[in-house]
This record gives sequence, structure tokens and C-alpha cells, in this order.
Amino acid sequence: MQEWEQEEPLIIERGKGSYLIDTKGKKYLDGTSSIWVNLHGHRHPVLNRALKKQLDKIAHSTFLGLSNPPAIELARELIRIAPKGLTRVFYSDNGSTAVEIALKMAVQYWQQRRPEAGPKNTFLHLKLAYHGDTIGAVSVGNIELFHSRFKPLLFSTLEAEPPYCYRCPLNLTYPTCRMACIDPIEQILKSRHRALAGFIIEPLMQAAA
Repeated sequence: MQEWEQEEPLIIERGKGSYLIDTKGKKYLDGTSSIWVNLHGHRHPVLNRALKKQLDKIAHSTFLGLSNPPAIELARELIRIAPKGLTRVFYSDNGSTAVEIALKMAVQYWQQRRPEAGPKNTFLHLKLAYHGDTIGAVSVGNIELFHSRFKPLLFSTLEAEPPYCYRCPLNLTYPTCRMACIDPIEQILKSRHRALAGFIIEPLMQAAA
């Protein structure tokens, strides 16, 4: 909220295509796709028509004991394009809660399917990672600027250096380094696998500090 004290906030009134338009009519290029959720642009006519068509039927219903045709159709398509072996879909309305659900699922899996493995409730993550702002998501993240105040609330995790060629923590150069940064990750997986419920990793570290 500091930014709101230092500068007058931008009040966005509408959007069109790749642009946001404020209450004074000034246009801004939406370079983050409004935090990665408007990939096809604002007020896309095809999406607007589909949205209106659905709103004319129903806007929302719970998934507690119920389902709906769009959810079924989307799940079927996601499974079709997903890697082989992924045959279930669990919906979440944002990234942070999706991470929370994934963490809980991982722990519950080991408890119910492999109880003989013993307690597996620790997670490995990469430094500089950002997975969201809920407590579990912050616990498996590593951006001090955002989360240092909440350390007393976080659960303990294991962390490793990310592959970061621009500022290599090992002061090596790719490709002669032979991806030496992966070695510590493999060592943790081998030495702590009995306690690990999972390894959470971003394919692309977009919000790294």
C-alpha cells in the first residue's frame, strides 16, 4: 500500500484489447495481462459472447455434490491435453488456493495411500520462488520483500538454489557448468525423500525477486 501514499493511484475504468483505460481516458499497455489472467485481451468479443450466454443460464453454483456442463467439458479438455497419467481435475479460483490444495493433497496422499512410508509432510522448494500469498503458499516461497513479516506463521520447508544462469549462485557459466546447480537438489531428494511430501517448482519463475 506504500505506493498509494507516494503516488496518486491509477483508477482503471475500462479495457480494450491489450490496453487499460483510466477515468481520464489515458491508455496504458497491459504488459502483465492483468497479472496473467487476460491473455486474450480485454473485452474480447468471442469471450464476451460466451460469458453472456452462460450468465443468461446461471452465474455460479457450488461444487459440493453438484457439477455443471461447462466444468465437465473443461475438465475433459484439460485431461486430453495434459501429460499421460493425469486423469483428474480439481478446480480452484486462484493460484494461491490452488497451491494450498496441492500441498494438502500431497500430504493426504501419503497418509492414505502409503501410510507405511511414515510421516511425509515436508516440502522442497526453490529460493526466489513465488507461489502465492496464503500461508501455505508463502511457506514454500522465498521472497523476503513480501513475506518476511509473516515468518512466525510459516511451516518449515527445505529449499535449494534455482537454476539461475544470469546470476549463477555457483559463479559458473552455462553450458560448461553442466547444470551443476541441479546437484544440490538431487542430493536433497536422495537424503530427505523419506520426509518429503513433494517438490514444488515453477516451470518459469516469473515473479522471482
